[in-house]
Amino acid sequence: MTKATGATPLKTQIPIYAIGLFSNSLADVASVVLPLWLSNEGITAAAIGLVLGARHILPFLFAIHGGALMDRVGARQLTIVSSLMSALMLILFPAIGWIPAIIVLQMLNGYGSSMSWIGAQAYFGRMLAHSPTYAGRFAFALRMGSFIGPPLAGLAWDIFGAWGAFTVLSLWATGITMATLFIPASADMPAAQRRTLAWSDMVPRASDYRDALTLAREPAMKIVLIITIMRIAASSIQDSFYPVWLAFIGLPATQIGILITVSSAVAAASSLWVAPVTRIMNPLWVLIWTSMGSIIFVSITPSLDSLSHLMVAAALRGLCMGLSQPLMLSILADAAGPGFLARGAALRTTANRVAASVTPISMGAVASVAGLAASFHIIGAVLLGGVGLVALYVKRHAGITDKTRD
Repeated sequence: MTKATGATPLKTQIPIYAIGLFSNSLADVASVVLPLWLSNEGITAAAIGLVLGARHILPFLFAIHGGALMDRVGARQLTIVSSLMSALMLILFPAIGWIPAIIVLQMLNGYGSSMSWIGAQAYFGRMLAHSPTYAGRFAFALRMGSFIGPPLAGLAWDIFGAWGAFTVLSLWATGITMATLFIPASADMPAAQRRTLAWSDMVPRASDYRDALTLAREPAMKIVLIITIMRIAASSIQDSFYPVWLAFIGLPATQIGILITVSSAVAAASSLWVAPVTRIMNPLWVLIWTSMGSIIFVSITPSLDSLSHLMVAAALRGLCMGLSQPLMLSILADAAGPGFLARGAALRTTANRVAASVTPISMGAVASVAGLAASFHIIGAVLLGGVGLVALYVKRHAGITDKTRD
């Protein structure tokens, strides 16, 4: 992490925290409402899976294109357009019952929310990444969004039904727009470089993808992308087979929800500890060790035989996730440099989509052969091996840690 070059005004910090809060948590908030609505509409399980998976398609294909546009014309225009697109798509869901149209809505919503999150990361990289304290606050805001948003959506569903719940989702996406409007233009990019978005910009350029692949070869960027894949893969375990296992061993849904909430709450608190922790240990090594911890404390789940043990593991996983996220974002911003902030974030988004798509499929295949309990240990061991290789690489290239030292 680079040294701070000066204090960022609070009037700039707060809107960036807000855009991160709304954009990063939008998928979590939607995950409460959308499956319930699809199920109530009598849609088959296979079709539900197709709809839920559709949100990953456009970000996987075009996140790099969108990130390159942000680097060229600034994040403001694209973030506003993307968030408004999500807000519009979300309010249309209850009015449409035709599966192909629902899939299109979900694809556009997924791209809108992903681009909004890339915009938030671009603002973070430009204005906040130089300070571990700011990075910790940003990560705290991200966690609070995922902590507050889903219960609000669930409450709206219980009280007002589908239209009320989707209205909350649309308003949540609109919060991204409002936060972006309050970010000073100076926080975007130098005025001399800003220009109006043109229709010709909508066509993807092969050169943008080549530049992104070149950026991925930078040592620090390569490390962040690999660790991103490992961390998101571990999170995919928690989002998919973790509740399945807990239900299998007899835990009621309330206790499963408490375990997930505990993890989120500890993650939010621990993200504020980044500054003191990185004064003791190099940020890159903190990222590596906490990423290992986040994998270990979910993969040992079948070995834990009581709610108290599961609670401790959930809290420790939250601790690791809360410390690692702001460091990952800061190191990525440093590795990308000022002219490639959005493209760096887009690369990470692409890696996220790959990990989120492949992990549940792989774990399901392993479980069908070795059993569900064994699949936690086997997939966990593979992920730990990936982070272990990163650790060996960093140990052999001491110059990388020197560049990330605060």
